[in-house]
Amino acid sequence: MKKLLTTKQLRSKYGPDTVIQKINLFYEKNYDKIKSCISDKSSPIHKYKDAHQISFLESSSNNKNRLINDLLSSLKDATYFMLLSKKERLNTTQKMRAYYSGLINNYLERVKILVQDPELLAPKQLNDPIAKHKGVATVFDILGIIKKDLELEQKYRKKMPRAGHLTGLQISLGKFFQTLRLNRIVQKDQITIVQNLFKSFDVDWEEGDRDNIKLSLQNPAIEYFEKMKLDVQNISNYHYPKSLNDKIIINMIEQNVIFKKRVRRF
Repeated sequence: MKKLLTTKQLRSKYGPDTVIQKINLFYEKNYDKIKSCISDKSSPIHKYKDAHQISFLESSSNNKNRLINDLLSSLKDATYFMLLSKKERLNTTQKMRAYYSGLINNYLERVKILVQDPELLAPKQLNDPIAKHKGVATVFDILGIIKKDLELEQKYRKKMPRAGHLTGLQISLGKFFQTLRLNRIVQKDQITIVQNLFKSFDVDWEEGDRDNIKLSLQNPAIEYFEKMKLDVQNISNYHYPKSLNDKIIINMIEQNVIFKKRVRRF
């Protein structure tokens, strides 16, 4: 039997914690710079300060600050990728994808080993059937759901486009573009805001003109975001066995959403 690595061993092999730590560090160090860029008086964001208030009771200033804060929180991963060179962005994406793919494959193999033995903890004897082990039966029901989702995730990853030096920016800018869209900021202004960010951070991408930002960043970013949103919504539509109570099902959905967001972060 092929030896399966533990999650700890996979982390040691690929070093994902280092990347996550750098993302947090780069964001903290550059937070004021991002905020200054987005909130600069020349930014097109100011054209929208009066048009999209949440309620009549909320001031224009508060609404503008809310939008800026939402945009800032959506740029945590993107800040890291904007500060890397093309080669570094590609290497980071490849490494993190390899880690999460290894994690998914490893988990799936472990689950398969368990569910392929229907007599687990309830070995049958000839002409001497024993009562069904209800605890193990519940575990099998849970593992069945986990197995299904891991297989779907594995299938999704096999269909992902090959990683390139823009992939990290495409995925990490999804929520950013979505936030702009939800606030009805027109496309030309969205692109201007991204151009300003790239100029401020001196992003290593010579082809970053308006058309390329739209075709190579904005469109793929929204596609990644919408696919993720749809797949997260579908988790609630799984067929959950009657043996699982509502509390267990809610917890499984919550954990699955967290897991999916993490493994698709890169």
